[in-house]
Amino acid sequence: MHIADGNALFNMLQQYSGSIGIAAMSVIIAIAGSPYQGQSKQVVMGSQAAFIVLFIFTLLIFACVLRLIKRDKQGLVKN
Repeated sequence: MHIADGNALFNMLQQYSGSIGIAAMSVIIAIAGSPYQGQSKQVVMGSQAAFIVLFIFTLLIFACVLRLIKRDKQGLVKN
């Protein structure tokens, strides 16, 4: 019974995080592309800005993972 409730909660959180991520990326694309003329140029420039934002997030997550691995090797992370 508890496993099914946990799965439902996990699925709900995945759907919400996916919809929030899509909304955030569409806002970035719209804002970054707005000063350019032509719809195709707006989409291209906005998509490049969204890619840069996601790449920065990826680097931050990678740095956090490396830090946790380093702390785990030092014995500072508790299980």
